[in-house]
Amino acid sequence: MRPPVFDQDRAQWPVGTDSFFQPGRAAFWLLAALIVNGLFYTVQMFSMGFRVVPITAFLGLLVWGAYTLLFVLAFRTLDLLEQHPPEAYVLAFAWGGMGAVYFAAPANIAIQSLCAKLVSPEFVAVWGPAVAGPVTEEFLKLAGVVLLVLVARNQFQTYLSVLIVGAMAGLGFQVVENLSYTVNASMHFPLENQVYPVLLNLLTRGLLSGLWSHAAYTAIASFGVAWFLLHPHRPMAVRIACALLCFMLAWAMHFIWNSPFLEDLFDGGYGEMAIMLVIKGLPAIIVAGLFWQVAARENGTYLHALAAWFVPERELIRDDEWVRLGAPMQRYKVRRETGWTYGWRARRLKTRLQREQLRLIRKAATYGRGAQTLRHEVAVKRLRAELDPLIEVRT
Repeated sequence: MRPPVFDQDRAQWPVGTDSFFQPGRAAFWLLAALIVNGLFYTVQMFSMGFRVVPITAFLGLLVWGAYTLLFVLAFRTLDLLEQHPPEAYVLAFAWGGMGAVYFAAPANIAIQSLCAKLVSPEFVAVWGPAVAGPVTEEFLKLAGVVLLVLVARNQFQTYLSVLIVGAMAGLGFQVVENLSYTVNASMHFPLENQVYPVLLNLLTRGLLSGLWSHAAYTAIASFGVAWFLLHPHRPMAVRIACALLCFMLAWAMHFIWNSPFLEDLFDGGYGEMAIMLVIKGLPAIIVAGLFWQVAARENGTYLHALAAWFVPERELIRDDEWVRLGAPMQRYKVRRETGWTYGWRARRLKTRLQREQLRLIRKAATYGRGAQTLRHEVAVKRLRAELDPLIEVRT
């Protein structure tokens, strides 16, 4: 039997009907103007690098582009409801890499200059990145998330829908920053080699720092925005306090990362540097992972509610399939076991069946059952008709 848990208010509200192209909303034009402004700044910032070290610049674009693609594929896999169209990912990434970077660079310089006057240049040399970076960068990245929410309001129905956009904004900032460091490192590299700086930065900033960098910080801060949005019945003071608490948590993680903490305990060797990076970054990835787990569990509950309300037919979603709808790892385990037991063709059909079931639920929640969902209903039945004989023959 299906569990009777169902949130009518949320399931009856169509999901994802707002487009991210909203010329009638001021937030859209503000977001677009700031991204375009940041685009000119970013192109200008890298123009010298492309002239001086063209191989590094081109190879860096390829490497960090592939790096971005891996993260995007992971986020798309976790977004079971496919709540956002591709333009949401593009806008979030563009904001982080262009809009936020444009404001963060001069703001960091200004804060560090002020600290040099109020304290000392020696203090800025040691603590400047920890003082300036978290304040400006976390605020600016999160501002983009808020703007995207204001642009397409009912695209954000779950915690996960907000966290994914936040992580993409952080990823955009992280990738552009890493590309900038890569090009600058090549311009000042002691050897006449334009490939080593790319590999070195990929190792240190991509592999050793990538998991607990800007994407993790912005995901943590975005959880507060999600809680604010999805709990309108709570007192406003509580909602604001939760958003501020998550922001301060992201700020603290970023502060620790930029600070000189633990540096005196390790020498300058690559091995000890890697250990130090892991120790300093571990709290951020743990907190981000916990928040992401909460968001994924809530997303699964919401998906179950939508399926129970909009797609109750057992021939479309069987009981064992319904239980695993909101658990990507369980669904992957079923696909893997199906492939081991019944062959590659059975696994491929099972994968397509799961995908069509999720799309059926999303389309039904957005438009209701009817012409918009008929294609997916037919596809589910056809795939099941192909899959069942393969399983019955082997059993």
